Amino acid sequence: MLSMRYSKMPSQPKYLSTTAVVSAEVVKIVLSFAVLFSQMGTPAVGFVWRAVFVAWKDTLLVGVPAFIYLVQNNLLYVATTHLDAATCQVAYQLKLLTTAFFTVTMLKRHISNRRWAALGLLFVGVVMVQAPAGSSGAPAKLGQSPVLGMAAVFGACFLSGLAGVWLERIIKQTADVPIWVRNIQLGVVSLALGLGSVALLDGAAVAERGFFQGYTWLTASVVLQVSAGGLLVGLIMKYADNLLKGFATSLSIILSSVVSTFIPAFGFEPGLAFFCGSALVIAATIIYSSPAAVIAVGDVGIV
Repeated sequence: MLSMRYSKMPSQPKYLSTTAVVSAEVVKIVLSFAVLFSQMGTPAVGFVWRAVFVAWKDTLLVGVPAFIYLVQNNLLYVATTHLDAATCQVAYQLKLLTTAFFTVTMLKRHISNRRWAALGLLFVGVVMVQAPAGSSGAPAKLGQSPVLGMAAVFGACFLSGLAGVWLERIIKQTADVPIWVRNIQLGVVSLALGLGSVALLDGAAVAERGFFQGYTWLTASVVLQVSAGGLLVGLIMKYADNLLKGFATSLSIILSSVVSTFIPAFGFEPGLAFFCGSALVIAATIIYSSPAAVIAVGDVGIV
């Protein structure tokens, strides 16, 4: 989020968010295939062809979450254009609540009262952490719309919860499909949809100044980070769950906010509310992830 926000500052060359999303999908596909190739060797080529293109119906399974992730990623670029990094990072953690909702409604999992309390504590914590960024009284910078930025964050939170749980259900129902193949399938569908969005939204700009207009080493770094993050999400879907992913991400709020204080252009100054909120985030994480009293009921772990 820090890198994305910095790349969208007025002092940086302006690039097209839609092309950055597409570039991230290409890198994700390449990295996934590289891992699969290192595991299987040359047979990986035929294996991927059969799994992705011959068995195209299976690939279409990830079509819906792929489209949702595409919209979500574009919304995050909008959000980081209109909000400072710390505010955007904190507000984005509201996706934990939407993830919990979809976990219960779509996956039919039970979330204990203790974990619901941890979610509530986390929510209070992230609101408090956000307070320093929003209470400074500084006017919005030229070209920024905080209302639009927050609307984009809220939309991304809703879509993140929906897509994450939807994809987790697919992955765990088809455990025989290697996670790296799933990443390639998701990337191929997202790539096709992304190219369509580039043509629809920025076709004229691309024709005039090229696909990679405004790209710098920082833009390339953001693309690589988004790609690597997407692969990590896939691994989490396979070996953990969305809520644990959310809590791990929440801890990054603290690190991101601290780093923000050392970047003068961000103008971020943490106060008492930030430190109190950080303490609540850490406490919520400990409460939620505590291994005490875990009871297996069928395929569902209830704490």
